[in-house]
Amino acid sequence: MIKLIKKYPKQTDIFILILGFSIGANFFVFFKMVGLDELGIQINARLNDYHWSTPTLTGIMIGLGFSALEYRIFPYLSPKLKAYQLFILRFITFSVSIVLSLISVNLIVDVLFLGHTFNYAIKEISWFLKTALFLNLFLYLMFLGVSLNFIRAIGNRFGHGILINYILGKYREPVEENRIFMFIDLNGSTKIAEKLGHTKYSRFLNKCFSDLSTLLPKYDAEIYQYVGDEAVVTWDLALQEDVTKPAFLFFEYEAILLKNKADYLGKFGIVPTFKAAINAGPVIVTELGTRRKELAYHGDVLNTASRVLELCSKMKKRLLTTSILLDKFKNKKELQVNFISELVLRGKNASTFVYEVALGKSVLENRH
Repeated sequence: MIKLIKKYPKQTDIFILILGFSIGANFFVFFKMVGLDELGIQINARLNDYHWSTPTLTGIMIGLGFSALEYRIFPYLSPKLKAYQLFILRFITFSVSIVLSLISVNLIVDVLFLGHTFNYAIKEISWFLKTALFLNLFLYLMFLGVSLNFIRAIGNRFGHGILINYILGKYREPVEENRIFMFIDLNGSTKIAEKLGHTKYSRFLNKCFSDLSTLLPKYDAEIYQYVGDEAVVTWDLALQEDVTKPAFLFFEYEAILLKNKADYLGKFGIVPTFKAAINAGPVIVTELGTRRKELAYHGDVLNTASRVLELCSKMKKRLLTTSILLDKFKNKKELQVNFISELVLRGKNASTFVYEVALGKSVLENRH
Protein backbone atom coordinates (compact mmCIF):
# COMPACT_ATOMS: atom_id res chain seq x y z
CA MET A 1 0.00 0.00 0.00
CA ILE A 2 2.74 2.47 1.03
CA LYS A 3 4.71 1.51 -2.08
CA LEU A 4 1.77 2.33 -4.36
CA ILE A 5 1.20 5.67 -2.59
CA LYS A 6 4.85 6.62 -3.07
CA LYS A 7 4.81 5.50 -6.70
CA TYR A 8 1.66 7.39 -7.63
CA PRO A 9 1.67 10.63 -5.60
CA LYS A 10 -0.45 12.57 -8.11
CA GLN A 11 -3.11 9.86 -8.21
CA THR A 12 -2.96 9.71 -4.42
CA ASP A 13 -3.61 13.46 -4.22
CA ILE A 14 -6.62 13.18 -6.53
CA PHE A 15 -7.92 10.19 -4.55
CA ILE A 16 -7.56 12.17 -1.29
CA LEU A 17 -9.58 15.06 -2.73
CA ILE A 18 -12.36 12.88 -4.17
CA LEU A 19 -12.64 10.60 -1.14
CA GLY A 20 -12.40 13.49 1.30
CA PHE A 21 -15.14 15.53 -0.35
CA SER A 22 -17.37 12.46 -0.80
CA ILE A 23 -17.11 11.45 2.86
CA GLY A 24 -17.39 15.06 4.00
CA ALA A 25 -20.53 15.71 1.95
CA ASN A 26 -22.15 12.53 3.29
CA PHE A 27 -21.35 13.56 6.87
CA PHE A 28 -22.95 16.96 6.30
CA VAL A 29 -26.17 15.45 4.93
CA PHE A 30 -26.28 12.75 7.60
CA PHE A 31 -26.01 15.20 10.49
CA LYS A 32 -28.69 17.41 8.94
CA MET A 33 -31.01 14.47 8.52
CA VAL A 34 -30.70 13.39 12.14
CA GLY A 35 -31.83 16.88 13.11
CA LEU A 36 -28.70 18.34 14.70
CA ASP A 37 -29.29 21.69 13.03
CA GLU A 38 -32.50 22.90 11.41
CA LEU A 39 -31.07 26.32 10.45
CA GLY A 40 -34.43 27.97 11.08
CA ILE A 41 -36.02 26.64 7.88
CA GLN A 42 -38.07 23.64 6.91
CA ILE A 43 -35.53 21.39 5.24
CA ASN A 44 -36.58 17.94 6.46
CA ALA A 45 -38.74 17.27 3.44
CA ARG A 46 -35.95 18.24 1.10
CA LEU A 47 -33.39 16.13 2.94
CA ASN A 48 -35.70 13.12 2.79
CA ASP A 49 -35.14 13.16 -0.98
CA TYR A 50 -31.42 12.69 -0.42
CA HIS A 51 -29.77 9.36 -0.96
CA TRP A 52 -26.14 8.59 -0.19
CA SER A 53 -25.50 8.78 -3.94
CA THR A 54 -26.31 12.51 -4.03
CA PRO A 55 -23.62 13.78 -1.64
CA THR A 56 -21.22 11.17 -2.99
CA LEU A 57 -21.72 12.42 -6.54
CA THR A 58 -21.30 15.97 -5.25
CA GLY A 59 -18.02 15.03 -3.57
CA ILE A 60 -16.73 13.31 -6.70
CA MET A 61 -17.52 16.31 -8.90
CA ILE A 62 -15.95 18.80 -6.47
CA GLY A 63 -12.91 16.56 -6.01
CA LEU A 64 -12.42 16.28 -9.77
CA GLY A 65 -12.89 20.04 -10.14
CA PHE A 66 -10.29 20.78 -7.48
CA SER A 67 -7.92 18.24 -9.04
CA ALA A 68 -8.25 19.84 -12.48
CA LEU A 69 -7.48 23.24 -10.98
CA GLU A 70 -4.50 21.98 -8.97
CA TYR A 71 -2.88 20.02 -11.79
CA ARG A 72 -4.03 21.73 -14.99
CA ILE A 73 -4.40 25.40 -14.13
CA PHE A 74 -2.38 26.50 -11.09
CA PRO A 75 0.98 24.93 -12.10
CA TYR A 76 1.06 27.27 -15.11
CA LEU A 77 -0.23 30.33 -13.26
CA SER A 78 1.75 30.02 -10.01
CA PRO A 79 5.11 31.28 -11.39
CA LYS A 80 3.39 34.30 -12.96
CA LEU A 81 1.35 35.43 -9.96
CA LYS A 82 2.19 36.92 -6.59
CA ALA A 83 1.17 35.05 -3.45
CA TYR A 84 -1.89 37.21 -2.70
CA GLN A 85 -3.02 37.04 -6.34
CA LEU A 86 -2.78 33.26 -6.29
CA PHE A 87 -4.75 33.16 -3.02
CA ILE A 88 -7.55 35.29 -4.50
CA LEU A 89 -7.60 33.19 -7.67
CA ARG A 90 -7.78 29.97 -5.67
CA PHE A 91 -10.65 31.33 -3.57
CA ILE A 92 -12.63 32.41 -6.63
CA THR A 93 -12.04 29.26 -8.67
CA PHE A 94 -12.70 26.92 -5.75
CA SER A 95 -15.91 28.81 -4.96
CA VAL A 96 -17.10 28.57 -8.55
CA SER A 97 -16.20 24.86 -8.64
CA ILE A 98 -18.26 24.16 -5.51
CA VAL A 99 -21.29 26.15 -6.67
CA LEU A 100 -21.29 24.60 -10.16
CA SER A 101 -20.94 21.11 -8.68
CA LEU A 102 -23.88 21.67 -6.32
CA ILE A 103 -26.04 23.03 -9.13
CA SER A 104 -25.10 20.22 -11.51
CA VAL A 105 -25.74 17.45 -9.01
CA ASN A 106 -29.12 18.92 -8.02
CA LEU A 107 -30.12 19.10 -11.68
CA ILE A 108 -29.05 15.52 -12.35
CA VAL A 109 -30.80 14.15 -9.26
CA ASP A 110 -34.02 16.12 -9.79
CA VAL A 111 -34.40 15.34 -13.50
CA LEU A 112 -32.89 11.87 -13.90
CA PHE A 113 -33.55 10.21 -10.55
CA LEU A 114 -36.55 11.99 -9.05
CA GLY A 115 -38.40 12.42 -12.34
CA HIS A 116 -38.96 16.18 -12.01
CA THR A 117 -39.18 18.44 -15.04
CA PHE A 118 -36.26 20.65 -15.96
CA ASN A 119 -38.22 23.82 -15.11
CA TYR A 120 -39.14 22.40 -11.73
CA ALA A 121 -35.50 21.49 -11.11
CA ILE A 122 -34.40 25.05 -11.95
CA LYS A 123 -36.94 26.44 -9.47
CA GLU A 124 -35.70 24.00 -6.83
CA ILE A 125 -32.10 25.10 -7.40
CA SER A 126 -33.10 28.79 -7.24
CA TRP A 127 -34.81 28.11 -3.90
CA PHE A 128 -31.82 26.11 -2.67
CA LEU A 129 -29.31 28.87 -3.50
CA LYS A 130 -31.26 31.35 -1.35
CA THR A 131 -31.41 29.19 1.77
CA ALA A 132 -29.18 29.18 4.80
CA LEU A 133 -28.60 25.50 4.06
CA PHE A 134 -26.73 26.37 0.86
CA LEU A 135 -24.62 29.00 2.65
CA ASN A 136 -23.69 26.57 5.41
CA LEU A 137 -22.94 23.81 2.93
CA PHE A 138 -20.80 26.15 0.82
CA LEU A 139 -18.77 27.33 3.83
CA TYR A 140 -18.43 23.76 5.06
CA LEU A 141 -17.12 22.55 1.68
CA MET A 142 -14.70 25.49 1.42
CA PHE A 143 -13.30 24.66 4.87
CA LEU A 144 -13.11 21.00 3.88
CA GLY A 145 -11.22 21.98 0.73
CA VAL A 146 -8.69 23.99 2.73
CA SER A 147 -8.20 21.06 5.12
CA LEU A 148 -7.73 18.53 2.31
CA ASN A 149 -5.30 20.78 0.48
CA PHE A 150 -3.33 21.18 3.72
CA ILE A 151 -3.10 17.39 4.03
CA ARG A 152 -2.00 17.20 0.39
CA ALA A 153 0.63 19.89 0.92
CA ILE A 154 2.08 18.07 3.95
CA GLY A 155 2.08 14.82 2.00
CA ASN A 156 3.89 16.43 -0.92
CA ARG A 157 6.37 18.07 1.43
CA PHE A 158 7.41 14.90 3.28
CA GLY A 159 6.07 12.16 1.00
CA HIS A 160 2.68 10.48 1.46
CA GLY A 161 4.25 7.28 2.75
CA ILE A 162 6.20 9.17 5.41
CA LEU A 163 3.09 11.18 6.32
CA ILE A 164 1.06 8.01 6.92
CA ASN A 165 3.81 6.53 9.07
CA TYR A 166 4.06 9.84 10.94
CA ILE A 167 0.29 9.86 11.64
CA LEU A 168 0.44 6.25 12.79
CA GLY A 169 3.22 7.21 15.19
CA LYS A 170 5.81 4.89 13.65
CA TYR A 171 8.69 7.30 14.30
CA ARG A 172 7.86 8.40 17.85
CA GLU A 173 10.53 5.96 18.93
CA PRO A 174 13.73 5.56 16.90
CA VAL A 175 13.31 3.05 14.07
CA GLU A 176 16.08 1.51 11.97
CA GLU A 177 15.58 1.48 8.20
CA ASN A 178 17.80 0.60 5.26
CA ARG A 179 17.86 3.57 2.91
CA ILE A 180 19.59 5.00 -0.11
CA PHE A 181 20.64 8.64 0.05
CA MET A 182 21.74 10.89 -2.78
CA PHE A 183 23.17 14.31 -2.03
CA ILE A 184 22.74 16.68 -5.01
CA ASP A 185 24.72 19.92 -4.89
CA LEU A 186 24.87 22.98 -7.16
CA ASN A 187 28.25 23.62 -8.81
CA GLY A 188 29.78 27.07 -8.34
CA SER A 189 27.07 28.18 -5.94
CA THR A 190 29.13 30.95 -4.32
CA LYS A 191 29.95 32.67 -7.62
CA ILE A 192 26.36 32.27 -8.84
CA ALA A 193 25.00 33.80 -5.63
CA GLU A 194 27.36 36.77 -5.94
CA LYS A 195 26.38 37.31 -9.55
CA LEU A 196 22.61 37.04 -9.08
CA GLY A 197 22.16 38.57 -5.63
CA HIS A 198 20.19 37.00 -2.79
CA THR A 199 16.66 37.41 -4.15
CA LYS A 200 17.34 36.29 -7.70
CA TYR A 201 19.57 33.47 -6.46
CA SER A 202 16.69 32.23 -4.32
CA ARG A 203 14.43 32.19 -7.39
CA PHE A 204 17.17 30.40 -9.30
CA LEU A 205 17.44 27.64 -6.68
CA ASN A 206 13.66 27.33 -6.50
CA LYS A 207 13.48 26.70 -10.25
CA CYS A 208 16.34 24.18 -10.08
CA PHE A 209 14.68 22.19 -7.32
CA SER A 210 11.25 22.50 -8.98
CA ASP A 211 12.73 20.79 -12.04
CA LEU A 212 14.18 18.12 -9.75
CA SER A 213 10.83 17.54 -8.03
CA THR A 214 9.16 16.67 -11.35
CA LEU A 215 11.30 13.51 -11.48
CA LEU A 216 10.68 12.27 -7.93
CA PRO A 217 7.45 10.33 -8.62
CA LYS A 218 8.95 8.60 -11.66
CA TYR A 219 11.86 7.27 -9.59
CA ASP A 220 9.92 6.63 -6.34
CA ALA A 221 12.10 9.18 -4.58
CA GLU A 222 11.45 11.38 -1.56
CA ILE A 223 13.06 14.67 -0.62
CA TYR A 224 14.53 14.41 2.86
CA GLN A 225 15.61 18.04 3.09
CA TYR A 226 16.98 21.06 1.29
CA VAL A 227 20.13 22.55 2.81
CA GLY A 228 21.04 25.78 1.06
CA ASP A 229 21.97 24.83 -2.51
CA GLU A 230 21.87 21.11 -1.74
CA ALA A 231 19.01 18.60 -1.92
CA VAL A 232 19.03 15.28 -0.10
CA VAL A 233 16.96 12.60 -1.85
CA THR A 234 16.16 9.25 -0.26
CA TRP A 235 14.69 5.83 -1.06
CA ASP A 236 13.53 3.04 1.24
CA LEU A 237 15.64 0.05 0.19
CA ALA A 238 12.97 -2.43 1.29
CA LEU A 239 10.55 -1.00 -1.28
CA GLN A 240 12.97 -0.82 -4.21
CA GLU A 241 13.28 -3.53 -6.84
CA ASP A 242 15.78 -1.42 -8.79
CA VAL A 243 18.38 0.31 -6.60
CA THR A 244 20.02 2.03 -9.59
CA LYS A 245 17.19 4.60 -9.73
CA PRO A 246 19.30 7.34 -8.06
CA ALA A 247 21.83 7.29 -10.89
CA PHE A 248 19.18 7.46 -13.60
CA LEU A 249 17.33 10.21 -11.73
CA PHE A 250 20.54 12.27 -11.63
CA PHE A 251 21.29 11.83 -15.33
CA GLU A 252 17.72 12.62 -16.34
CA TYR A 253 17.87 15.70 -14.12
CA GLU A 254 20.95 16.81 -16.04
CA ALA A 255 19.03 16.28 -19.28
CA ILE A 256 16.10 18.38 -18.04
CA LEU A 257 18.41 21.24 -17.04
CA LEU A 258 19.99 21.13 -20.48
CA LYS A 259 16.57 21.02 -22.13
CA ASN A 260 15.57 24.13 -20.16
CA LYS A 261 18.82 25.89 -21.03
CA ALA A 262 17.11 28.73 -22.93
CA ASP A 263 14.73 29.37 -20.02
CA TYR A 264 17.56 29.52 -17.47
CA LEU A 265 19.65 31.80 -19.69
CA GLY A 266 16.70 34.10 -20.32
CA LYS A 267 15.80 34.45 -16.64
CA PHE A 268 19.17 34.18 -14.91
CA GLY A 269 21.90 34.20 -17.53
CA ILE A 270 23.22 30.91 -16.09
CA VAL A 271 22.65 27.23 -16.85
CA PRO A 272 22.96 25.23 -13.61
CA THR A 273 25.03 22.06 -13.29
CA PHE A 274 25.03 19.71 -10.33
CA LYS A 275 27.18 17.02 -8.76
CA ALA A 276 25.92 14.15 -6.62
CA ALA A 277 26.99 11.39 -4.24
CA ILE A 278 25.17 8.12 -3.50
CA ASN A 279 25.41 5.89 -0.45
CA ALA A 280 23.16 3.32 1.23
CA GLY A 281 22.81 1.44 4.49
CA PRO A 282 21.08 1.40 7.87
CA VAL A 283 19.95 4.66 9.46
CA ILE A 284 17.88 5.61 12.49
CA VAL A 285 14.63 7.44 11.75
CA THR A 286 12.98 9.42 14.51
CA GLU A 287 10.96 12.52 15.34
CA LEU A 288 12.93 15.43 16.74
CA GLY A 289 11.67 18.36 18.79
CA THR A 290 8.50 19.03 20.74
CA ARG A 291 7.07 22.36 19.57
CA ARG A 292 8.30 22.04 15.99
CA LYS A 293 8.67 18.37 15.17
CA GLU A 294 10.84 17.19 12.34
CA LEU A 295 11.60 13.77 10.93
CA ALA A 296 15.33 13.11 11.00
CA TYR A 297 17.71 10.41 9.75
CA HIS A 298 20.84 9.66 11.76
CA GLY A 299 23.73 7.45 10.82
CA ASP A 300 27.13 7.07 9.22
CA VAL A 301 25.45 6.57 5.82
CA LEU A 302 24.66 10.26 5.57
CA ASN A 303 28.05 11.36 6.87
CA THR A 304 29.81 9.22 4.27
CA ALA A 305 27.57 10.49 1.44
CA SER A 306 28.36 14.05 2.47
CA ARG A 307 32.11 13.35 2.46
CA VAL A 308 31.92 11.66 -0.95
CA LEU A 309 30.09 14.72 -2.27
CA GLU A 310 33.08 16.83 -1.27
CA LEU A 311 35.25 14.61 -3.47
CA CYS A 312 33.13 15.47 -6.50
CA SER A 313 34.43 19.03 -6.36
CA LYS A 314 38.03 18.03 -5.72
CA MET A 315 38.10 15.43 -8.50
CA LYS A 316 35.82 17.29 -10.93
CA LYS A 317 33.35 14.38 -11.08
CA ARG A 318 29.60 14.56 -11.65
CA LEU A 319 28.41 11.44 -9.81
CA LEU A 320 30.27 9.34 -7.24
CA THR A 321 29.11 6.37 -5.21
CA THR A 322 30.46 4.03 -2.56
CA SER A 323 30.80 0.27 -3.01
CA ILE A 324 27.50 -0.54 -1.23
CA LEU A 325 25.44 -0.69 -4.44
CA LEU A 326 28.37 -1.34 -6.76
CA ASP A 327 27.25 -4.76 -8.03
CA LYS A 328 23.83 -3.42 -9.01
CA PHE A 329 25.37 -0.49 -10.87
CA LYS A 330 27.83 -2.76 -12.69
CA ASN A 331 25.03 -5.06 -13.84
CA LYS A 332 23.25 -2.19 -15.60
CA LYS A 333 24.46 -2.06 -19.19
CA GLU A 334 23.26 1.55 -19.45
CA LEU A 335 25.74 2.58 -16.75
CA GLN A 336 29.52 2.71 -16.70
CA VAL A 337 31.30 2.38 -13.35
CA ASN A 338 34.95 3.32 -12.84
CA PHE A 339 37.04 2.82 -9.73
CA ILE A 340 38.38 6.14 -8.41
CA SER A 341 40.34 5.40 -5.28
CA GLU A 342 40.46 3.87 -1.84
CA LEU A 343 40.25 6.89 0.38
CA VAL A 344 40.14 7.70 4.04
CA LEU A 345 37.40 10.29 4.15
CA ARG A 346 37.58 13.24 6.51
CA GLY A 347 36.32 12.29 9.96
CA LYS A 348 36.56 8.52 9.31
CA ASN A 349 39.16 5.95 10.29
CA ALA A 350 38.22 3.14 7.89
CA SER A 351 38.89 3.51 4.17
CA THR A 352 36.05 3.88 1.67
CA PHE A 353 36.07 2.68 -1.92
CA VAL A 354 34.73 5.39 -4.20
CA TYR A 355 33.53 4.90 -7.78
CA GLU A 356 32.45 7.20 -10.58
CA VAL A 357 29.13 6.45 -12.27
CA ALA A 358 28.50 7.61 -15.83
CA LEU A 359 26.10 6.81 -18.65
CA GLY A 360 27.21 4.09 -21.02
CA LYS A 361 28.37 4.94 -24.54
CA SER A 362 25.25 3.40 -26.12
CA VAL A 363 22.98 5.69 -24.06
CA LEU A 364 25.04 8.77 -24.90
CA GLU A 365 24.99 7.91 -28.61
CA ASN A 366 21.20 7.52 -28.55
CA ARG A 367 20.84 10.91 -26.84
CA HIS A 368 22.86 12.58 -29.56
